[in-house]
Amino acid sequence: MPEVKRNLVQVRLTDNQLKQFDAIKKSLHAANNADTVRKLIIDKKLTNGTTQETLHKLVARYNDLSAQLDSLLWNSSNVTNNVNQVSHVLNIAAQEDPGDDETWNWVIQQLQLITSSINNLNKLANEAKRWLHESRVVHGNLNV
Repeated sequence: MPEVKRNLVQVRLTDNQLKQFDAIKKSLHAANNADTVRKLIIDKKLTNGTTQETLHKLVARYNDLSAQLDSLLWNSSNVTNNVNQVSHVLNIAAQEDPGDDETWNWVIQQLQLITSSINNLNKLANEAKRWLHESRVVHGNLNV
């Protein structure tokens, strides 16, 4: 590589900048400073505008998705518990007192609550799907 000897780039860095550069070098698994600079040049995403701000936006979007998924799990657990409770009451009511209006009214109320929870789950799932779709479109990867 004769052009390497002829094309020299030198940079002076502050102590803080050098620490940042060393962290980047470590994250890129670069052998030395020159290898780090070459990898940064080759990585089009870094050289074509992926900045710290973009990374912060991605982290925020990930945290938002994580919260939505936590909410989905919590709501699905509640729906499961509610369905089990209603099933239990239905089995007892059907065997012991099928004409008890108070029990059947309770069952109807619980089923309405479960329906509401299921609607919330659908809404959260659709928001998560939309977020994933938007994320793929923004990052130019529709095949993920």
